[in-house]
Amino acid sequence: MGNEEPEAILNEVGTKDHSVTSEYRVFGPPGTGKTTAISRQIQRAVDRFGPESILVTSFSRTAAAELAGRDLPIHSDRIGTLHSLCYRALGCPVVAECRVSEWNRKNPHWALTRVGKPSRLDGEDAVEDDAGGERPGDRTLQQLNWHRGMMIPASDWPRGLREFGVEWSGYKRWLGTLDFADLIEHCLRDVSTAPWKPSVIFADEGQDLNPMQLALVRKWGGRANYFILGGDDDQCIFTFAGASPDGILAPAIPDDHKIVLRQSYRVPRAVHRVADRLIQQVEHRQSKPYRARPAEGAVVRLAGTYESAEYGILKTAEQHLKEGKTIMFLATCSYMLRPVVAALRKRGLPFHNPYRKSNGFWNPLRIGRKASATGRVLALLSAHPSFGRNHRPWTYRDIELWTEVLATEGILKPGAREALSGRDPRRAITADALADIFEPGVVSALTATLGSNDCRSLLDWWLRRLPAGSGRHPVRFPADVAAMHGADALLNPNIVVGTVHSIKGGQADVVYLFPDLSQAADSQYRRRGTSRDAVIRVLYVGITRARETLYICQPTSMLAASI
Repeated sequence: MGNEEPEAILNEVGTKDHSVTSEYRVFGPPGTGKTTAISRQIQRAVDRFGPESILVTSFSRTAAAELAGRDLPIHSDRIGTLHSLCYRALGCPVVAECRVSEWNRKNPHWALTRVGKPSRLDGEDAVEDDAGGERPGDRTLQQLNWHRGMMIPASDWPRGLREFGVEWSGYKRWLGTLDFADLIEHCLRDVSTAPWKPSVIFADEGQDLNPMQLALVRKWGGRANYFILGGDDDQCIFTFAGASPDGILAPAIPDDHKIVLRQSYRVPRAVHRVADRLIQQVEHRQSKPYRARPAEGAVVRLAGTYESAEYGILKTAEQHLKEGKTIMFLATCSYMLRPVVAALRKRGLPFHNPYRKSNGFWNPLRIGRKASATGRVLALLSAHPSFGRNHRPWTYRDIELWTEVLATEGILKPGAREALSGRDPRRAITADALADIFEPGVVSALTATLGSNDCRSLLDWWLRRLPAGSGRHPVRFPADVAAMHGADALLNPNIVVGTVHSIKGGQADVVYLFPDLSQAADSQYRRRGTSRDAVIRVLYVGITRARETLYICQPTSMLAASI
């Protein structure tokens, strides 16, 4: 087995010997700095071959963005997801998933969610674990992509899927477009070398690629002087989307072409012991012992379940928050997180999932381009002293944002909305201008609440003026968070909520792991072999997100894994 730091990969000088594979593999156990190691190798490759001869690809936008953020000495065009590189290699074709309006009109029973931009197409879009599609045809298209990614002949597809595939292919031909899977398939068939004909290709997250994606990167890698595949078979958790640990375990390559990073900078000793006992149960894997971070850490078994998180579990979490710790609540299925989210909302605890920003259920505090509930609360509080160093007078845009949700009677003067929309939105509002916009009693109330040390009086005044019958208006949760934890908590939540699949690559000081399994996963877990191994790897990834403390919560039933 190779070195801890793969310095030898690019040391040899000379032309490629085609009798020996050009493929090298960098195995990065949890927290061992695989991205850092690959970044160093990219620098060495640049020193030897020049910045125009390097190509870097990754399974997901998240990982590609992380590599791009390392200030690597290559052009940003040469770093991207495999799908984005194929998109460029094929001349930036029109992408079918971006043009589904006519499809949805003709096929309402197979209606699809439109993808906003071609750049949205990457591995992450095909591997939502158990959330299901938002439109009737989303799940069917995912199944079609799975069968194509597994390179299963159409004659072996289920009948209903074949029917969908015929209709979808006809629609693409009519529009002259390519879809998500076509980008890979056409490059595998028609594009012999990677874009810019690189001398060195780096492919990260190799364990997450499906057979068709692996065939493409290996085809392109075989035409380069060096092909470096990074990943960890123990963290292969997207098997339901076609990924397999064999992607990074096979075919066989010389031992001196394998490098294992051996020092974790995340996982403490106590957590490492639990994780190692678990992963040793996997029957088919690359052995890769690695050292824990030099801190003991803690593993605690809690009596609470995901259904009772509001009680003991959240009490411990609140204590960790007071200590400034970051927290993750992890489950194997998204439905298990609903009681947790409800409890967090009830207590006004700020949470998000920065790894799945498109999931609104996990990101109620997100701030988008359009007016958001959190944006309205921040606009309201910007003029309050508790806003801190960013405290400033209201602008016309601020007033417009936080008044849009209010019942206007008795608050705004006639014509005030038109006056607001006609002004420079960035211009600060003077006291005289406030008197022109609001009824007299409102101005005095605002002046009084802005003079208090606590922003709660301003928030209470605002919430009381929501229209009658608005119930749990979207602004109420961010308002509760700001009232209990300050405006800064809206911008920097310390709690992450998500499935293990959604946060792969992330970490937190404190992790709460719910070991419950769905009925299908429990059935897999009770069988020996690859089915059981797949479940174990998911739990292993969840465990190894913990940097200090791991809480293993009590399962709600017998459908659970033993950790």
